[in-house]
Amino acid sequence: MLLDGREPVEFAAGHVRGSVSMGLRGPFAECAGAVLAPDRDVVLVGDVGIADEAAARLSGTGYDRVAGQLDDLASVLTARPELVEASSRLSIEQLAELQRLEPALQLVDVRTPAETAQGTLPGAREIPLASLTKLPDALDRSAPVVVYSAGGYRSLIAASVLQAAGFTEVADLAGGYRAWEDAGLRVVREAAPESAAVPEVGARAAAALLDAGALLLDVREPGEWQAGHVAQALLLPMGQVARHRDDFPQDRRIVVVCRSGGRSAAVAEALRTWGFDAVNLSGGLTAWALAGLPVLSTGPGSAGLVVHRTDPLNCETSIPALIGGVVMPNARFYVRNHFDTPRLDPVSWQLEVKGLVERPHRLSLRDLHSMRSETLVATLECAGNGRSAFDPPTDGEQWQLGAASTAEWTGVPLAEILDHAGLTPEAVEIVFRGADHGNVGDAADPIRFERSLPVTDASQSSSLLAYAMNGEALPLEHGYPLRLIVPGWYAVASVKWLTEIEAIGSPFTGFFQAQRYVYETERDGTVTREPVRLQHVRSVITQPSAGQQIAAGDLVVRGVAWSGAAPIDKVEVSIGSGPWQSARLIGQRHRHSWQWWELLTQIDSSGETTLRARATDLAGRTQPERPHWNRLGYGANAIQNVSLLVR
Repeated sequence: MLLDGREPVEFAAGHVRGSVSMGLRGPFAECAGAVLAPDRDVVLVGDVGIADEAAARLSGTGYDRVAGQLDDLASVLTARPELVEASSRLSIEQLAELQRLEPALQLVDVRTPAETAQGTLPGAREIPLASLTKLPDALDRSAPVVVYSAGGYRSLIAASVLQAAGFTEVADLAGGYRAWEDAGLRVVREAAPESAAVPEVGARAAAALLDAGALLLDVREPGEWQAGHVAQALLLPMGQVARHRDDFPQDRRIVVVCRSGGRSAAVAEALRTWGFDAVNLSGGLTAWALAGLPVLSTGPGSAGLVVHRTDPLNCETSIPALIGGVVMPNARFYVRNHFDTPRLDPVSWQLEVKGLVERPHRLSLRDLHSMRSETLVATLECAGNGRSAFDPPTDGEQWQLGAASTAEWTGVPLAEILDHAGLTPEAVEIVFRGADHGNVGDAADPIRFERSLPVTDASQSSSLLAYAMNGEALPLEHGYPLRLIVPGWYAVASVKWLTEIEAIGSPFTGFFQAQRYVYETERDGTVTREPVRLQHVRSVITQPSAGQQIAAGDLVVRGVAWSGAAPIDKVEVSIGSGPWQSARLIGQRHRHSWQWWELLTQIDSSGETTLRARATDLAGRTQPERPHWNRLGYGANAIQNVSLLVR
């Protein structure tokens, strides 16, 4: 027997056909006793360190039939590709789909009886690992098999044993029982009564339910969503449903949809156990499309984002994707989040206006839509945009230059909301609270994302309570159903998922007001803090791109510039160490949005060179040569350098 002691992820990616997984980081001795036959020799697979530790552990259990070691696995896999095989590991989402599509599926729980007594997956057979390895023919070799354990360690062993025994369609569940249970999906317990079948509806019946006010919950992954989705659907991947169960409306029917109906059936079942009126869309989005019902796609725009993190989601627009018109398509607009994305029901959602006001009140989304609206084009920029240029480096997301985008925002002027509420003379600042929350710093309890504006800035600015972006409903990742837009200020002020506006009588000292988003520097031994407010003046070269090879001769340099203090006055470009050349501003100057510019010039000599662009606004502010260093890495607006190779 070949016993592979590498990590499960390495084994699953590729191993010698017929070998058995037995990673060193799990219950090695227990599983070895269940798998190894006393009359069979073992050859250990892995480097010297792995083999030595595996041999020592086997010896400690009384097993002394180690016949040798295969330590040059890479050479074997390269020289004999016909001996290489991989292991199929399914996610809980894939298992839910497979259970729906494959009636003959054999789902096997390889945990101990004590573990299975606490609960199993619906439809599973209980065959402990020790029994399965000795009686593999208890399963039908002609039907597919999926095995699972508590967390995935024993199930990969079981799957490899079955593969070695000749099973051709076998997989194990990554994350095991814990992943399924943590997702809030139904498990079967001995004392629990059998649950009723989940109600299902066809595509046209589902459309009728949506017209009647039902919520459509799409439990697929973001990539699937981008390929096609129903316009009014709420995206929430299956694995995230449990943690957002408190966000769902209790007084509305929920129609759950996925690709073909498997994942959505499991989620609908879980929702019903939590007391929701949930139904499954039979056949999923496939049936919806076949019925001729409309499906939207985000199109190729989604390719323009560079993801820094997915939890929480943080991604910037790639520099090539900045090339375009006045606004950035929603799918390419950069995303900055501090916590998990909240899912708010637009029907039950309300905006509360309170504090030092004469008329506290609540507004529904319908109330806001019925009020006078305005539309403005504004550039939002993360205060950390360009943070990667700081030397020495600072903490935080290492943004390049793409954490900025422009959109057309539509909503109700903030000043009208404040006028309607009637600020009292004691009001000093206005606090805006979003629904997103989590743990930060040393705080023991979760906090909400909150920021404030001085009363004068809030009342006299052109700020909007926006519910639309580029002519469409505000996307979920950009604050649906309502967000604040404070044009000219760094985007931290433009609070997303807005639920509360409160007038207070003293300066606000919340975490994201006093401990983050401040310029913190040390001068003469004294630490000073200044608030992050207006965007600094900045220009970005979008064409040609960094590292590009160009031919000597005529050259077109294009880019975009913006400033929070005033419209752009001029943009200048320098080639190599040459003089600054004035670029042409394209279109009218804009107060709150970026300005496109271009320069038609020449490069006559070949070799490596550098393009530099600097912008100056009508307030007289110009980009510096180097970013002004501060501990938290904000406002890095130094002149951009783009290296080129001239042929």
